[in-house]
Amino acid sequence: AGTKWKHVSGTAAGSGKRIDLIQQRRLLSTGSESVNTKPEQTRKKNTLSTTLNVRQRTSGSWRSQWQMLTFSSPAPSDPDQTTTCQIETTSKLPTPPLGPGSSSTEKEEEQQAQDGLRNWLSPQTTLAVFLPKGFPESVTTNYWPFAKWQFVHNVAGSVTAERSISWFWQDMAAALNWIIKDGLGQLGGVVYASFVSDKFDSEPKRFRFQATVAMQGANILELLTPLWPGSFLMIASISNIGKNMAWLASSATRAQMNKTFALRDNLGDITGKSGSQTTAAGLVGTGLGVIIAALMNYVSEDPTALPLVPMCLTFLPFSIFNIYSNYRSSQFVTTLSLNVPRAETVFYEALSELSKDRLKSKDQPSPAQETTSSDLESRLARVVPTPDFVAHDEVFVSAFQSPFKVGLEIEPAIGKFVSNERNDSQRVRAVEEALKQVNFKQQEQYYILVDQPMGAATERKTFDGKVVIWFDRKAKGSDVIQGFYHACSLRLKLEHGPGEQTSSSEKSGTEWGAWSGAMTQESHEEVLAVTPTLVRTMGAKGWDTESLFLTDGDGYRLQI
Repeated sequence: AGTKWKHVSGTAAGSGKRIDLIQQRRLLSTGSESVNTKPEQTRKKNTLSTTLNVRQRTSGSWRSQWQMLTFSSPAPSDPDQTTTCQIETTSKLPTPPLGPGSSSTEKEEEQQAQDGLRNWLSPQTTLAVFLPKGFPESVTTNYWPFAKWQFVHNVAGSVTAERSISWFWQDMAAALNWIIKDGLGQLGGVVYASFVSDKFDSEPKRFRFQATVAMQGANILELLTPLWPGSFLMIASISNIGKNMAWLASSATRAQMNKTFALRDNLGDITGKSGSQTTAAGLVGTGLGVIIAALMNYVSEDPTALPLVPMCLTFLPFSIFNIYSNYRSSQFVTTLSLNVPRAETVFYEALSELSKDRLKSKDQPSPAQETTSSDLESRLARVVPTPDFVAHDEVFVSAFQSPFKVGLEIEPAIGKFVSNERNDSQRVRAVEEALKQVNFKQQEQYYILVDQPMGAATERKTFDGKVVIWFDRKAKGSDVIQGFYHACSLRLKLEHGPGEQTSSSEKSGTEWGAWSGAMTQESHEEVLAVTPTLVRTMGAKGWDTESLFLTDGDGYRLQI
């Protein structure tokens, strides 16, 4: 009541450029007005002091911890004042600031907050471990009833399986040991799946390879168990944890891989035949194992007395070949979706091509100027790699090494950049300008910060900081891919530093900020001209530009 939205215009200090700040709610009152500020604050008439409120979820899906930051910019009439930032962490659902005349009371706000212990024990917290990331928005509406009945089906099947072998148990102690061993293994698989989440979709090769290594490690533990019969329960439990993690990762990644082979909407047929192939291979492997075991009986009838060398000679060759064959088969899997490594590989090739002329001569046209002709599209079509090409050289055994020299941080906790330990005025102002998109040509659904370490004396002439990007809660797939390309373009520009005349140690923080701001604006202009053509080219090459795994879901996006 008594409020309206107004677009605020201002001028960035030291830049001499007119900027449009984000839309902020202005509260109308008699004789004065305040911009999204607290009731106890008072402003003098005819001032333009502004307040920017930012909210970010820092933990949890349903049991969330929210971090709320309030940036207060000084009025032009107070040149001696600096931008300040206040940080508040709460478990309450954040609500927009309320103006005079609001009917909401402190008692109602307290009712929105839930007790911490109840949150930990709530059904929502428990179910979050078993449901996909982003549930229910990330799945169709019929997923929940399917999952419920599937859970009942599995429970009933487990009961019948247990009862069918109940006569095996000689006594309660043996049954208890077996239950502990299997229970710990299955629990380990559940915890593992909750941590990995959608990475099974974005990096199926990596986690399938890790599953194979984990399975072989568990087999080695089982192989050594007879040597220490007194530690059977502990060794068997650890081995079962590794096996359950491997089985879960293998089944989850197999579904994503089978999807890449389907051309006629025949995923079910491919999955069924994959199961048949696995069963046949298992029968052959079991037969070979029985033959090897029979040969080993000639050495000794007592398995605890078998020498370690013959055991390793029969086990290790097959174990190594198992891992190697998994690696070779994964090289033939082509993943069409974009995660950070694949996107950086594609974007680096495009950016390197578009920056050649600019690096050779300043008289050459920029990518923004080339968009008026078909030259840009033809150049991108020549350098953008296909999914098959990237898949063949994709690194999934070791850690990915980015082709960009400047680091990138995606949606970190924004509070750490303006915390009490680092709350200097230049850094706070840099974060505020990034959130206000001061160096953007137009308003976007993402925010980019060039984070240069303050006070780092170095004689290097290259940029030694990193680029940080956050996405707004309203960001769509097109915004995510444009924002990520913008960050990559900026990283490539920052690699060359501010120039050869002045070393970075001779530059003040203000000069560094002005230079990085100019690079941000220049890269944004080029991104606006290049991104539509780049996305079309990638689609023509076979990339799925709708399935993006460039962020950790949408849980850590900003609300401004």
